[in-house]
Amino acid sequence: MLNSWRPDHRLALDGVAAALVLFLGLGSSLSALRGSAPWLWITTLIVLIGLAGVLALRRIRPLPALSAASALMLVLVALPDLPGGVPPVLLPFTAIYPVLLYSVIAYTDRWVLPVACGLLGSALVVARMVVSFPGGWVPALVLGAVAVATVLSAWALGRYRRIRVSYVRALEESAHRAEQLRQEQVRAAIAAERRLIAREIHDVAAHSLAVVLAQADTARMVFDRDPERAREMLSTALNVGRDAMQEMRGMLGVLRSGDDPVSSHEDRDLDSLIGSFRQAGADVELRSSGTRHDLSTADRHAVYRVVQESVTNALKHVGPQVTCRISLDWEPHRLTVAVTDDGPGTADDLTERGGYGLVGMAERMRQIGGGFVVRSEPGAGTTVRAEFELGER
Repeated sequence: MLNSWRPDHRLALDGVAAALVLFLGLGSSLSALRGSAPWLWITTLIVLIGLAGVLALRRIRPLPALSAASALMLVLVALPDLPGGVPPVLLPFTAIYPVLLYSVIAYTDRWVLPVACGLLGSALVVARMVVSFPGGWVPALVLGAVAVATVLSAWALGRYRRIRVSYVRALEESAHRAEQLRQEQVRAAIAAERRLIAREIHDVAAHSLAVVLAQADTARMVFDRDPERAREMLSTALNVGRDAMQEMRGMLGVLRSGDDPVSSHEDRDLDSLIGSFRQAGADVELRSSGTRHDLSTADRHAVYRVVQESVTNALKHVGPQVTCRISLDWEPHRLTVAVTDDGPGTADDLTERGGYGLVGMAERMRQIGGGFVVRSEPGAGTTVRAEFELGER
């Protein structure tokens, strides 16, 4: 929580800590300064207050704080001994320096020069002890070992903290990227499901409405001179509408349950489909060549939808008198479905600029790994061609 605070909050927190250190340590320092020369007393006191002051800057300005502390420590090393033969560099406030060294290593990417300065400062403290106590090599060496251990401990703790923070940030960034990826996958799945629903509804509704409208339009035209035929056409339109409603309910039920809508469809009968088109007045012929193979459920459903959508488009754009030729060419490893009508055709590229039905057929074929193309020329009709790769995919 503290690491997430703004710099001004960190400054306030470290400032309170510096004030507490100054309040708690000033008593012992003043007792050590008692009896010293006024200039030494004032200089040492200013240096100690300065060390406590830079402690407040250890996180927002770690390098300047360590530089100022190093200069103040050099002043303490250079000052003469206090009354009682105590060098000023041994006062408790000098323990602030390792804290500042730790802060530089923990909060910046620079550690070589600060550690070198710390080791050099340890050597200077040992030299100062030797000058103050010429025969006290053992205390000087012990103090030097403690100083070096303190510097290395500050380095180790600072590096550990920096590595740990970097690791946590990497984990947070990885989790953030994973969450973004998950959201993108969810959006893609929702979009794919919406396209699936739109495609299935379009296939059912477009075919059924085309047949119903064709039957109703023909019944309207022959109603006066042939009422019996008109009633038969209206009856066919009603049956087609009921079948469409039943299929729509089944499809929506599958989508609500979360099952695979393709695998849940019953096998489609092309003969029944062609019969419904013929009842609508279209001249539809089915031709099959080659040896028939077993198709997967997805392929059977795609074949049915390609034929259904192609003839429905012809029925809508040409009229009930349209003539359609459906060919199923079976090869050892491929099935080619072609639907050709005798409409006026167009010069537009229907594969790229077609309506929802053609887009849906193209998407369906891409999902099962098949090929799809629409060719149309003015005066030459339109041909829809779908290729299915047979065998393992």
